[in-house]
Amino acid sequence: MKKMVLAGVGVGAAAFTISDVVNREMSPVGETVSRFVNTGAGWLVPLGLAAVALAAAALTVAAAHTGASRAGTWLLGIWSAGVLVAAIFPADPPGRWDNPSVSETVHGLAAWAAFLAFMIAAVLLTKTWPRDALLTGTTIVVVAGMILFVVTLVDVMIARSLPPVVGLTERIAIAANLAWMALAAVRLPRNSQ
Repeated sequence: MKKMVLAGVGVGAAAFTISDVVNREMSPVGETVSRFVNTGAGWLVPLGLAAVALAAAALTVAAAHTGASRAGTWLLGIWSAGVLVAAIFPADPPGRWDNPSVSETVHGLAAWAAFLAFMIAAVLLTKTWPRDALLTGTTIVVVAGMILFVVTLVDVMIARSLPPVVGLTERIAIAANLAWMALAAVRLPRNSQ
């Protein structure tokens, strides 16, 4: 289980990073990861999302074996399912915030549900498992990253009063989530192995 989670997190992180480096058509600061599906190497985005979804599914099963918070485990499963749905339904190209396609709508709703579910799952599971300062600190970064991402996403969709940094804040939130998943996989209580 641990190797599967770490492999999925690694493939996801690598796919997103390579996508940002090779796709010069868009700015990773101003555009979300999922918008990069509309670039030359767009296949990297669904690959990364699918890898993260599989890693999350493995972590969900492992967390269930720890006797951890049932709600936290279910929410981790929702994260996995939401990321998989987001991988299947691609995002629209940039600039279509006012007139989204069906695929964009499904993608966006799945992603929102997944991000929210993950944040709550991280908090609940961190509280349930034995005290771990590093996992607790990472959970705080997960919550802060999500708040930052929500503020910048709402701004880009509605107010457009902040500099366009929604891509950067989403990448911070994703990095925090992936770091939490990897750390949780390594530090799960022993009865889950």
